[in-house]
Amino acid sequence: MADIKFRNESDGSDFQMPHPKAIRVLADVNAWAQKNGFEHVVFWRDPEDEHKFWVQLGEDKLNYWIHSSTFTDGKHETVEMQMDYARGAQRRSAAGYGKFDK
Repeated sequence: MADIKFRNESDGSDFQMPHPKAIRVLADVNAWAQKNGFEHVVFWRDPEDEHKFWVQLGEDKLNYWIHSSTFTDGKHETVEMQMDYARGAQRRSAAGYGKFDK
């Protein structure tokens, strides 16, 4: 089982995703993380826009975010695609292209 956390960017503190619809989305994120070899996934809440959750895969904090409605509206059918995009951002960054993604 992957370790999935939600944190506040402003102070690094953890917070819970209490929405009942998020349960299915988190199960899909967990399945995706296990399938793709990530033990840790962190969603960082943007201090300037609380609806943006910046994605961290393993040790790599990415220039890619997922809207909070993915969790609060239970959009489990799109989360795998969004996590694939995040993994793509991780690969671009590792290849040195991250500086062009700003």
